[in-house]
Amino acid sequence: MGCASSSPSSSKRAKRAPGYEEPAVLAAQTAFTVNEVEALYELYKKLSVSIVKDGLIHKEEFQLALFRTSKGANLFADRVFDLFDLKRNGVIEFGEFVRSLSIFHPKASVADKTKYSTT
Repeated sequence: MGCASSSPSSSKRAKRAPGYEEPAVLAAQTAFTVNEVEALYELYKKLSVSIVKDGLIHKEEFQLALFRTSKGANLFADRVFDLFDLKRNGVIEFGEFVRSLSIFHPKASVADKTKYSTT
């Protein structure tokens, strides 16, 4: 009665990472199902706060996830990070993460995989 409270959906949105995109939208644009996208979001959240607690995956966090170290230059990690950083802004947002991983999905087309490997 007269007490203003936020709805459950708005409180969920407040906790989402910058660059968050709805699982249904990402599932429609990738080879993943909605459930797979939701599972990827849980993984993304863990990776995105492993060093810098801002909800975005930085190059050091990406390298830490791949090689269990964020120290030292790694040309392979740098190249893969650059492939995931579709906006070229130095961080990987959730949508970029899902779209990039989709290339490795068994249902992704060979044409898409070939195009991705030559970029």
